Amino acid sequence: MNDSDRGMMKYAPYKSLVEQSTILAKMRYEKGKRPRPLISADRAREINDVLVGYGGEEVEAEYYEDGYRHRIEGVIETISSTLRFLIIEGKQIAFGDLLTLVSSKLAPVDCWSC
Repeated sequence: MNDSDRGMMKYAPYKSLVEQSTILAKMRYEKGKRPRPLISADRAREINDVLVGYGGEEVEAEYYEDGYRHRIEGVIETISSTLRFLIIEGKQIAFGDLLTLVSSKLAPVDCWSC
């Protein structure tokens, strides 16, 4: 069997076994993780102000989970101050994992004609 018979197979040695590809994917995921970012007292106050003054409008939240930053937009379904979490679009986010929380009524507006 010569090299031309194998086609592109000779250039894909790491994906030759299914077990290898799942392990490699897991390794890439673990390598991409970052430490939890710290938020300032001002940022914590801004998050608190949005939660206290929340009136049913859409919000944009950035949160930390399992080594990665995630972003979600939607309406807050539940705010539990005793259990310290909120639910946005079915996703439960602990207060300690919130990095930013911006309300649509407080968000800056891009207006070129204003």
